[in-house]
Amino acid sequence: MKPAIGPAAEPAAAPRPPSPFRTRNFRLYWTGGLVSNIGSWLQNVSSSVYVLDHTHSTLLVGVLNVAYFSPIFLFSIVGGMISDRFDRRKVIVATQVISGIVAAVITLLAALGRLSPATLIALSFVLGTAYAISKPAFGALLPAVVPRNDLAHATAINTLQFNIGQLGGSGLSAAILAVASPTWAFGLNAVSFISPIISTLLLRIDAHQRSSAIRGSGREGLRFAFRSPAILAILGAVALSNASMECLRTLSPSLASQTLHEDSGSAGLIVMGYSAGGMIGIFAFSWLSRRFSGQRLLIAAFLMQAAGLAGIAASRQLALGVACAFPVGLAFAFNIPILSAGLQQLSPEAFRGRVMSFFSMSMFGLRPLFSLIAGGLAALLSTPVVVLIFVLFPLIALRLVGATSRALTAARSRAALASPG
Repeated sequence: MKPAIGPAAEPAAAPRPPSPFRTRNFRLYWTGGLVSNIGSWLQNVSSSVYVLDHTHSTLLVGVLNVAYFSPIFLFSIVGGMISDRFDRRKVIVATQVISGIVAAVITLLAALGRLSPATLIALSFVLGTAYAISKPAFGALLPAVVPRNDLAHATAINTLQFNIGQLGGSGLSAAILAVASPTWAFGLNAVSFISPIISTLLLRIDAHQRSSAIRGSGREGLRFAFRSPAILAILGAVALSNASMECLRTLSPSLASQTLHEDSGSAGLIVMGYSAGGMIGIFAFSWLSRRFSGQRLLIAAFLMQAAGLAGIAASRQLALGVACAFPVGLAFAFNIPILSAGLQQLSPEAFRGRVMSFFSMSMFGLRPLFSLIAGGLAALLSTPVVVLIFVLFPLIALRLVGATSRALTAARSRAALASPG
């Protein structure tokens, strides 16, 4: 019998877990993150279109994504250390205030006609830095806002927030860019930061749960992660899955305008395609995870990602391109909850902030590399050829599925033997 991964390790007859939404703290946590994610995707898509329209360079669109996501690679470990040492709520509030101010500056410059692509790229780096510091705190705070036995289900539901944010933000971006300038999109993003600030301040969390109050360095967190085969396999699978997603994010404007011969603002519709797949995937995940092993779901997910990318590369109509983007998001909705829940369960409180910073690096920090590769290759090759190249990433991730399953099962067995009784 194949070993299972994550939530799917429960028996098939396991009762449906209660909804984390019954917890007030989780409702606040989820809602604040949802509004912020909608604003972030609104900013992300609109910024890419803004740079492409002003420079006609796919390479500079890649540079923009590098500017936003490279701080996650550079500063996530710092963010993890901060979240393990200080009140995680205060860390979140401070970074959201900074992000709101920067977003307001972008809006003002755009309204005055003084927002150059270089300035937008520079300010995107600042936004990315604030995000890099806050993301480990957000992730490490999750076990404090839901009961421990709800953690796996809450992780999956939290992924729904991310996908709804993609869907709502991307669709709103397409709608705004169809009738108005990107200034309106930038302004709505600035306003969106109010929601996580208020939601975080309203959380009722005991003082000892706000941070682990553990002193130590990022190097200690690295040693812990590198000594855990399960954690390494999970992080590798997450990074490879994200490679295919980043290809679509970076190349969606050029896919829309150069391959599908539509307005560049239609890039939001492509992003909506895989966001819709992700949202539906999350609704289906709870049912599927009780009937199929995590390993089987991961295999199916990575194969769907590869097939979706191949279909997009062959598409020459917008409707077909959007339809092929759907399974890419659907697959992402399956693999990330399984991998993320396993990582949370394997992370002790003393290292959770730093381990989640490594997750942030795998989830977001490597995007600059993938974005730069995708944008650079698209400047040399046709966009469909580049998309076909990125089909290899989910196929490579298939090699980690077995290793992830075996390592996580072994780790759980050791934990069970170590538990009293």
